[in-house]
Amino acid sequence: MKKKYAILLLSIIALLSSCEKDPIISNDKRVGISRVTYYADITLTGAQIISIPVGTNFTEPGVKATAAGQDVPVTTTGTVDNSKSGLYILNYSATNADGYTSSASRIVVVTPGTETPGVNISGTYSAVPVGSTPGPATITKVAAGVYYTSNCWGNSGAVIPAYFICLDGSTIIVPNQSSPYGALESSAAGNYTNGLITWSIDLIDQGGLIRVKKWQKQ
Repeated sequence: MKKKYAILLLSIIALLSSCEKDPIISNDKRVGISRVTYYADITLTGAQIISIPVGTNFTEPGVKATAAGQDVPVTTTGTVDNSKSGLYILNYSATNADGYTSSASRIVVVTPGTETPGVNISGTYSAVPVGSTPGPATITKVAAGVYYTSNCWGNSGAVIPAYFICLDGSTIIVPNQSSPYGALESSAAGNYTNGLITWSIDLIDQGGLIRVKKWQKQ
């Protein structure tokens, strides 16, 4: 019986000796059997949301991409028509050495004119009548004459964010833009009076569903 134990012990020692692991490779290109890839980091110069009055030339502020400390070429798609008021999106993409692509975007809003100094209708708003929509809605000024609202619609649980233009503290324009419910825009100019926003929102991709919505500043 002792002889069998001795043979078994020798066998275990031999097995452990033969299974010694190879050293794990770990450097900036590989960890073990896995290859390391560095995604491109895209950095925009200037603001992500820019507004310019119609007729003003738009100059790209600049964009740069790096991966593993090395510059990577950036491809830009999209254009800005400075002769027509509207919301335009510029998309930037950069692909690293392993074929993986990173992306970023910039919004350029061409406004129909110049903003009146001192105008700012940012704030917290509630739907009118109260309880007719999920709320409140937060409106934030994001560029000269341009605002972002967390909800422009809000009926039957549909919370729809949107960008809009207000240059004079009175007239409101919701330019054509994408949303979780497809393209939308205002079917006619809205207005801001004594803290009350009234606009007519057209959900174009929902069969031209148009509703007048009112939001009161709190």
